[in-house]
Amino acid sequence: MNKAIATLIIGKKYQERWQATCKENWSRYAENHSYDIICISESLDESNRALARSPAWQKCLILGHEKVKQYHQIVWIDSDVLINPYAPCIASQVREPQKVGAVEMFSGPLGETFPSPSAKLESLADRSKSLWNWPFSTGKEFYKNVSLSDNFSEVVQTGVMVLSPKLHRDILEYVYHTYEHRNGQAFEMECLSYELVKADLVDWLDYRFNRLWIECILRDYPFLLPSEPSKNKIIRHGQKYLNHISKLSKKKLTDRCINTALINNYFLHFAGMAQFMNDFEPYASSWQQLRGSL
Repeated sequence: MNKAIATLIIGKKYQERWQATCKENWSRYAENHSYDIICISESLDESNRALARSPAWQKCLILGHEKVKQYHQIVWIDSDVLINPYAPCIASQVREPQKVGAVEMFSGPLGETFPSPSAKLESLADRSKSLWNWPFSTGKEFYKNVSLSDNFSEVVQTGVMVLSPKLHRDILEYVYHTYEHRNGQAFEMECLSYELVKADLVDWLDYRFNRLWIECILRDYPFLLPSEPSKNKIIRHGQKYLNHISKLSKKKLTDRCINTALINNYFLHFAGMAQFMNDFEPYASSWQQLRGSL
């Protein structure tokens, strides 16, 4: 089966970041599992409607691209994702070929619960909600926040998906042409997830194929956050991370945490936190190499 990894990188800033932080680990992973890599740097839709909303919506058009539609399987990956080169082949994890392979957003650490001083169990999603005033901590709330039906609790994290151009092009393009962007929406994610779940088109994958960096911070590296909570959205909050750590140690400590998270997962997704990627320098391929590195 011919297969490829595809992504859309529009703008010099994002292209340079991908070249600096992603190209090497994506290429090693692709070589290990016989993937081609397709990086598209031009908009797939240049209409006024397209220009009025985030380019993230255009992932819904990717399966019709001339470079993409020839493949049997396409692994869509957002350009703010690092790949562990030794991770398993994600395409081989899809047990039902007619379905989309994806990670359920609340199936991993976001759904874990922890003891709290209030004697109540606190989920990682609750921590996110309290820190950044997120309007949801469950799948039902995620859909309800943008006025979609809350009949479903599963949410597709659309930053990584295993797709078939032949089987899934129509539903992705339907989402693109049918839905408009609303305030408070995570780009295309709510609408695309809603339609895929409603159609029972998802084969759920191990959450390590789309591990969110913010989950790692909240669960394992809370010292990377300022001591004072912020009411700003996560993307604004991230701009002032680590202000309480000396400038000399900030980059090195962050780099070690990112390397550790990448070793412990398959794909590490910096959704809304891409500024952290500037501190990433791959140097370790095993936990043994991380020992004594600070």
